[in-house]
Amino acid sequence: MKNKNKILILRKKINNINKDIITLLYERNLICKKIAKEKIKIKHPIKDKKREKNIFKKIISQGKKYKLKKKYLKKIFKIIIHHSIKIQKKEFKKKKLK
Repeated sequence: MKNKNKILILRKKINNINKDIITLLYERNLICKKIAKEKIKIKHPIKDKKREKNIFKKIISQGKKYKLKKKYLKKIFKIIIHHSIKIQKKEFKKKKLK
C-alpha cells in the first residue's frame, strides 16, 4: 500500500508537469501569432532556417545539462516548430483575405 501511495504522488507530480507544458505551449502559440503579425508588417518570410538551426543548437546544448538525448529533443521540437509555422501561415492567410 505504501508503494502505491508513492506512485500516486509521483503521478500527481507528472500531471502537474503536463499541465505546465500545456500552458507553456499555449503561451508559445500566442507569441507565434504575434511574431507572424510582425513578420507580415516587415514582409519577412515565415520560415527562417538560420533561426531553426539556432533553436536546435540551443535546445541540444540545454538538454545536455539534464542528460536528455539529442534525438528526443529534436523530435519534440520539430513538432513544436512545425506547429508554430502552421500558426504563422494561418495568420498570413488571414492578412491576405483582408
